[in-house]
Amino acid sequence: MSAEVNRIEIDAVDFQISCRRFTIRASVTNDRQLPVVDEFVLRLLAVLERMHVTRLRAWFGFSESEIEAVLLDMGRNKYVEFDGDEVMLAPAGRELFRSADDGGAPHIVEVTPLVETVWFDLVSRNMVPRSRTPNTDYLVRLAEQPNAREFPEAFARQAFEENFRDYAKRIRRFPEPDKVNLYSISDVEGGSYGYQLLPAGLVLDTDRMTVRTTFSELGEDAAAFQKLTVAANDAWQTAYSPEATPVTAAEFERMTGRGDLASLIHAPTEAEGWIKAITMLGREEASFTATIGASYMASNLARLVDRIATSDAASEELEVTWLRPSGSTWGRTLRVAEALNQIRAAARNSGRSELRTVQAMPRSTHRTVRPQHRRLFERGYLLPQGHLPANLEVLLVPGIGALVNVHLRLGHHSVPVGGLVTDPRRLVRIRERLDPSATVGWDEAWRPSGQGVVSGASAPRRT
Repeated sequence: MSAEVNRIEIDAVDFQISCRRFTIRASVTNDRQLPVVDEFVLRLLAVLERMHVTRLRAWFGFSESEIEAVLLDMGRNKYVEFDGDEVMLAPAGRELFRSADDGGAPHIVEVTPLVETVWFDLVSRNMVPRSRTPNTDYLVRLAEQPNAREFPEAFARQAFEENFRDYAKRIRRFPEPDKVNLYSISDVEGGSYGYQLLPAGLVLDTDRMTVRTTFSELGEDAAAFQKLTVAANDAWQTAYSPEATPVTAAEFERMTGRGDLASLIHAPTEAEGWIKAITMLGREEASFTATIGASYMASNLARLVDRIATSDAASEELEVTWLRPSGSTWGRTLRVAEALNQIRAAARNSGRSELRTVQAMPRSTHRTVRPQHRRLFERGYLLPQGHLPANLEVLLVPGIGALVNVHLRLGHHSVPVGGLVTDPRRLVRIRERLDPSATVGWDEAWRPSGQGVVSGASAPRRT
């Protein structure tokens, strides 16, 4: 198989990095090419020095009104001047050739002011884009380096000057960054401290049977951010995957009807099982479409969202239950919130005005991890002890579909593998397994805002 097939993005993680804000006041030059007619008139005058207007008109084949319009416009810009019936380059027109750097073509060089808020991370001291993301509990926060806040304005000035090309391309993203140059810096003012986002992907490499972290947004400049990426990887190593259980394969088969993944579930370090799972991707058999990767990854979520958007609305309400696995690696990305927003939008498009969100989690989920996504879900529940495997994940939309994943440990990380279930009978069975009123032993972890949190209280039984 090709290298692309053997490397699949299976999850995402967003890092919060400590940064300091600087306000930089500068001037930049922007090279702008002249209209073609103006350029060639200037080129001709640069060679001949001066030319009769009638001869110039005949040279280009213009009418009297056309040459008049061209020369009047160039005269207003002070690129040419007139001596009777002759036209010649003005000093401003000659200046256009002095800034030329590609075969003598005249360019307009504009000097414009630039006032920018620039964020520098306190690990590698590089410029980072502003993410506009508030502090979020479930993201992975990097620890500040010792004395990191001793960040002088002189360093920010020098770094901005030396790395302006990177700023223009990666941070500011000018439409034509190669035509923008730093002219001068008039002032640098240090500001507040805060956090910015560093998105990363988790890639399954079946050649080496490993999961590695990738930082695609850093692009070609990843080497300059080595200190930052090393710190991010170190922070990610402190997160831990859910534990496997002997009954995982059986429970997965009961929910999905698929027993062909049993060998992979029991032996996740064997490459053959992964290759087989990859060959099944996107194939729909018996109301099951195989997937690899977290439920909130775009390609997997889209299948469920499409079904919601095209489903018939029997009620204005829709309830989504998301069973997360234990451990601390699940959902450490803004994609969880984005997934719920997409589901909410699809529900509205199908005629449902209200979406209720419930998160369920195994009893083995650590107390510090349980409330991480509380702001995203109206209710939170703890499963009865041993009710479902700790490495099982289910995103259920009753009557429409369910993404069912088993998180299989591969080295330090876990890889979600499973698929979309659409069989109505199995969806009923999944709903019963995730219904707090169906069995005893469920505990309420939190209630909707304003109702408080009942730690250890039994879930209310539905009538």
